[in-house]
Amino acid sequence: MPSTSHHPIHLCQPDKGKSCGACCGLYNWKNHSRADIKEILELQTALFAPFQTSEHADFDRYRELREAGIKNEKLFETIYNCEFIGFIDPEHCRVGCMLHPMVTGGRDLRDHCFYGAEICSGHFCPGYSCFSTAQQRAVVDATSDWYLYGLTITDIDLVKEFFKHVENTIGDSIKEKRLGNPAALAVLADFFRLKENWRFKAAENRLGKYYFSAAEYHVARIEYEQRWGVPVSRFDKILVSLESEFASQDDLQTAEMLIQSLIDRFIAVYTAVS
Repeated sequence: MPSTSHHPIHLCQPDKGKSCGACCGLYNWKNHSRADIKEILELQTALFAPFQTSEHADFDRYRELREAGIKNEKLFETIYNCEFIGFIDPEHCRVGCMLHPMVTGGRDLRDHCFYGAEICSGHFCPGYSCFSTAQQRAVVDATSDWYLYGLTITDIDLVKEFFKHVENTIGDSIKEKRLGNPAALAVLADFFRLKENWRFKAAENRLGKYYFSAAEYHVARIEYEQRWGVPVSRFDKILVSLESEFASQDDLQTAEMLIQSLIDRFIAVYTAVS
């Protein structure tokens, strides 16, 4: 939970209803569905509770218990999956560092984790620097839970490409003050939910635009010319971010129409606001 004195929006913990733990390896599991990740978070939260309040906690013992309880495998071996991320509120709405002083009641226990307090407190994900304030606000306000929020706020291509197509069409930049329109937020929510329910999601185990082989990761590609003799889709970066895999050119065209329809819907409600 880094200091955000120079950032207008605290992307790590933006409000009481959601937060992001992607930099802690939250999604770095072969099975990284909502249910699978929730199971891991609930396990770590429950196991660490008695250690969190102990003056002389045996962190090695906690790691042993946690290791025995995890029924999943890492997606990419060289990315660290922090064992100290869990739910940090009674309602289990927010994920975060269980060693952070704001969670422990004042004690900073982060030097017990792999990265240590200095690295954790100074880290800012690309969302802080790559997104405009309007784009940050759009993701924060249009997502309602930790799982989808974390997937979206860390997907630079997905968010920026959507707004690029909108802005190119209307001939103006998106204004933050106009994003409070409930109808516009509803369309954005529908678009961001494609991260979780995209009908053309690849069968191979990917995370966004990345796929993993042994100790290496690669950016996925869709072979438009090779497979169907067509140019690269205008929505290529979005389609790759959504982990797309198409069985036919008809599927590709259907996917493009789905994305275009969301862009059109957003423009209609956004431009209707005076």
